[in-house]
Amino acid sequence: MKIAMFSRWPADPDQPRGGVESATVGLVRGLSARKNIELHVVTLEKDRDEDLVEEASLATVHRLAAGRMPMMFDIFGGPGRKKIDQCVREIAPDVVHFQETYGFGGPYPDIPTIFTVHGFDSLNLVTEKNWLWRLRSPLWKYAEKKGIGSHRFLVSIAPYVTETLETVCDSDITPIPNAISPQFFDIKASPVDGRVLFAGWINRRKNIGAAIRAVARLAEEGRDVSLHAAGEFSDDEYLQEVEALIDELGAQSCVSLLGRVSQDVLRQELSQARVLILPSLQENAPMVIAEAMAAGVPVVASDVCGMPTMIDEGENGYLIKPNGIEGIADRLSRILGDDNLHRKMSDAARHKARNTYHPDAVVDATLALYERARAAYSNS
Repeated sequence: MKIAMFSRWPADPDQPRGGVESATVGLVRGLSARKNIELHVVTLEKDRDEDLVEEASLATVHRLAAGRMPMMFDIFGGPGRKKIDQCVREIAPDVVHFQETYGFGGPYPDIPTIFTVHGFDSLNLVTEKNWLWRLRSPLWKYAEKKGIGSHRFLVSIAPYVTETLETVCDSDITPIPNAISPQFFDIKASPVDGRVLFAGWINRRKNIGAAIRAVARLAEEGRDVSLHAAGEFSDDEYLQEVEALIDELGAQSCVSLLGRVSQDVLRQELSQARVLILPSLQENAPMVIAEAMAAGVPVVASDVCGMPTMIDEGENGYLIKPNGIEGIADRLSRILGDDNLHRKMSDAARHKARNTYHPDAVVDATLALYERARAAYSNS
């Protein structure tokens, strides 16, 4: 089977940035290990002047020079869309699989086409409150409805995403979670007493301030606690706000801002973490929760959007109100201070992750959908 996968794609597959790149790398890595699969990954890159085709270990990678316009418009009908269509004709795949915004261009009538929906930028913008968010959020909502609704076969990465999809389309929706790298299942845990980990992009939506306040409160109570924050800040203004909060709370000795880290360092941080904290205001199915669970790290995360379907309350972690500092501090304290509870949650997290997010299970479900789509197209 020849597959054309359209997605963001890192320069180095071992160092993806963000959830979509990580999820796509996980899926491609799993597919590449199967027999009788010819895999092509196609990505648009704004910093590229000329198209490039690389014969890489996981797949043939087509790096296309993107247009100057915003990606959403480029995908809908700009030069980028023309390049994508040309690439599809040249590859002549048995299946086209779009990830994220790449699916907005719509399906191909004569080629089985799958669109994995990773989330909704229209909702993310409301909580991030970035530049012109009041204008951009409705625009993204229109684009999402138009782009998603044109597809016959959709993949939803979480029940929360499925519920939202069902309000904007009547497509065939298959639930398939994102695959994580097998390397996260091989992490040897050696947790440091009191170590709390935050990982991911750092912006207002991720709400790291709540984690800092909770850890600072525990430190004030005399607990031996430290927060390692691994991730790149969305902008300098927010970095300054977070640094000011750390100074205000006198939390310099218990909060470390690590910046963007490699996957190797992230796995090392997970091996040393006693608990992962993610007090986000809006999320779909965060990769870092699945990665932490695979490493046997209990998770304390917000009780909003897609996170409650990943966390089994009291089993592999706790759900908290995003800005309920007292509740966050209490749940962190329970896991940090009770070895038996930590051990039970760690085992439960590993078990759920292996059954849900291991690439073997995700690839099996994805290939089954490919075959079903091919059969439907051949009969239509």
